Amino acid sequence: MSEQGESNKQGAPKGDGMLLMLYGMLMVGGLALLVMGIMRYLEPGGDAVLLGAGALAVIVPAALYPVASQLASRGRGGASAGEGGDDVVTLLRQLNDRVLVSDAAKRIAYREKDREALRDAIRHDIDKGDFEAALVMVNQMAQVYGYRHEAEKYRSEIEDARAADVKHKVQESIEHLEKLIHVKEWDAALAHAGRTQRMYPGEPALKDLTQRVTEARHRYVQNLEREFLNAANRDEVDRAMALLKELDKYLTEAEGEPLREVARGVVTKARDNLGVQFKLAVHDKEWTRAVNIGEELVRAFPQSRMAEEVRGMLDIMRERAAGEQAARATAAV
Repeated sequence: MSEQGESNKQGAPKGDGMLLMLYGMLMVGGLALLVMGIMRYLEPGGDAVLLGAGALAVIVPAALYPVASQLASRGRGGASAGEGGDDVVTLLRQLNDRVLVSDAAKRIAYREKDREALRDAIRHDIDKGDFEAALVMVNQMAQVYGYRHEAEKYRSEIEDARAADVKHKVQESIEHLEKLIHVKEWDAALAHAGRTQRMYPGEPALKDLTQRVTEARHRYVQNLEREFLNAANRDEVDRAMALLKELDKYLTEAEGEPLREVARGVVTKARDNLGVQFKLAVHDKEWTRAVNIGEELVRAFPQSRMAEEVRGMLDIMRERAAGEQAARATAAV
């Protein structure tokens, strides 16, 4: 027993010396890496990656050395089982404290890098118009990293960019609406106005946007009525008929009642004019012209007696028109 005790006493310093030498080498390597990281970080455009690695290379061996030393002592039987359990708990607590220090060191080492990444991400979201995502990262900058002053600057910039974006989109929507009104696409204009107001509620420029479409439509119909009456009064039958057909798309039977007598007179004149033109074409044996006028008369006044008479003559007229065209083609050759 005494010989074994002497052997343990002689082996302990040797084992501790080797362990000290190993961890000393690790510490020297870590310090060298840390110095290189500091030099790299201080260079223009340098980053903190190597600096963080060097910090870890120093902290981790320093944190683990007491654990390894105590475990080596346990292996040599230098303490009782009860004392060993307490020592392990103590060592684990020390290791946990050192790991926490290590995490803190990493946060310090990468703090500026994370800040730059946040800036880039915020700028990217602002440029592409994703303002909600930008605000989320601005809140993170303020709450997680504590850069509240810089976060407020970004928040103001985001609000300004959002307001400018909304203003631009509202202007585009109004211009599109004016185009729809200009081409008389009333249903599409009303749908567009309602959708725009729902997308940008409270925008002063969009106030009464739907009413703007309704009023433009009403003005157009009133102008049609006025032009129709003027054309009828000047006996411009063809123009009056064209306007009457356009008015028919908008006026209900009750709304068209005041124009009924004038419209009846215009329709009668238009029908009679077509009848006269048809008879003159037949009299002059202009069969192609007669067919065109007769088809127009039947199309415009299908229920009239004149249309019924012309309809019965059209087949003969078409045959003669075909012969007329064939004769012209032969003469041209």
